[in-house]
Amino acid sequence: MRLLLILLFTIFNSLKVSAQTNYWIFFKNSTPVQSVNPSYLKKIASKNVKVIGTSKWFNAAYVSVNDSKHLKKIEKLSFVKNIEQSRKYKVQKLDIQLFDSLKYGQANVQLNMLGLQNYHRKGYTGKGVKIGLFDGGFYNVNSIIAFDSLRKRKGILATRDFYDNNSNVYDDNEHGMYVLSLISGYVKDSMFGSAPDANFVLARTEFVATEKHIEEFNWVRALEWADSIGVDIIHSSLGYSKFDTLEGNYTYKDMDGQSTIITRAAEMAFSRGIFITNSAGNEGQNSWHFITAPCDGKNVLCVGAVDSFRHHAKFSSYGPSSDGRVKPDVMAMGKNVTIIGTNNIMRRGSGTSFSGPIMAGFVACLKQAFPNVSNSILLDAIRKSGHLYKTPNDSMGFGIPNINRADSLVRVKLSTTSISKQKFKAFPNPCHSVLYFEKTISLNNIEMTDILGKTYFPVLNNNSIDMTGFKPGIYFLKLENFEVERVMKI
Repeated sequence: MRLLLILLFTIFNSLKVSAQTNYWIFFKNSTPVQSVNPSYLKKIASKNVKVIGTSKWFNAAYVSVNDSKHLKKIEKLSFVKNIEQSRKYKVQKLDIQLFDSLKYGQANVQLNMLGLQNYHRKGYTGKGVKIGLFDGGFYNVNSIIAFDSLRKRKGILATRDFYDNNSNVYDDNEHGMYVLSLISGYVKDSMFGSAPDANFVLARTEFVATEKHIEEFNWVRALEWADSIGVDIIHSSLGYSKFDTLEGNYTYKDMDGQSTIITRAAEMAFSRGIFITNSAGNEGQNSWHFITAPCDGKNVLCVGAVDSFRHHAKFSSYGPSSDGRVKPDVMAMGKNVTIIGTNNIMRRGSGTSFSGPIMAGFVACLKQAFPNVSNSILLDAIRKSGHLYKTPNDSMGFGIPNINRADSLVRVKLSTTSISKQKFKAFPNPCHSVLYFEKTISLNNIEMTDILGKTYFPVLNNNSIDMTGFKPGIYFLKLENFEVERVMKI
């Protein structure tokens, strides 16, 4: 058994500090901003705190403080909304077992369980879909043979190490490499990922060897970075719950979909058009027992683990959320699954860290099939495709989904609305100047909203609009009876 990364957060405590501690300082204008007001940062820095960085989504600063009395002065500043304490983490044993190389075809079990092989034969392999992976490192992905096809087609669009502040994510922990292999690994006649033609942005947000406060902030930074690239899906095989006794813990009550910073960030990402998948955690046999954040999010697809016989894997975390919602959402094979080892040999591993990415690939294939359908419709269809949808429970949620059934459910949904007969796609995307539209009916006025919520009504000219005068960034295009289209201006 090897030690792999799973990071947990502790509860937001009262503002008590015994040593250097990190905090989030939220400013009163809660609307997302392009950048945090520099005068705010200058003023709080003058109160004997160190500003580590900022989040434009939360309109907040992440700071380090030696003495909590300095925070009392900051709380009184007119532009400060509230202050929340950050968390500390530690490396925990993950229920991962690596064995010798497998017999031919064993990777088929984890895909066939979800109906993915038949879906791949229809041509839906995640092509054109962008997936962001957040992890502790992607060791040797730049050289391992199983990623040759991914590298040759330039399927890795961007990399970023948010711990060391550079672009090299290939020299650290191997956990992210295992995760990526389940989605995009390929060995002829032996290994096939769940979405082998998807594209990726890879972010190292965690540091395995020591306890740090900064990983939570890194996750938020990575989220904003991935959004700026235009990712469609974000997956992390990470969980946040219980940690060092001196740091304080989350409680099960905090798994309510709105208390933890990471869950709030995941929900914000979903509202911006990013589908979020996350592993449920390996707490099933531990004292914590339950799912961990951000899996408690209302719009986060929380993925538990089953074995090859479709039975709940004992290590997989249980639901429900503390406010009574069904969790985990769905299950995928997470015990003795086929992964790629660091020595280029296929191996087996166990953990919800592995069931989660298989489902992320499942979502990518579905998004390829329905590029213009909202994430809300896809999420609902995936849940309803579970074999226990009518009788969900705390160990299996809605059960094991089937992608062919989910496909049918989406089509049924579309058949009841006018959207099924309409196409609304903008190209090129990303766009530098003129943005064109594909259509089957005449387009009328288009409403365009930026990430700050500001609305524009650009003039249509022969089914195109001139984007030259707009600032670079993400825009959401809305048209009556059509789904929202997400466009990046460069």
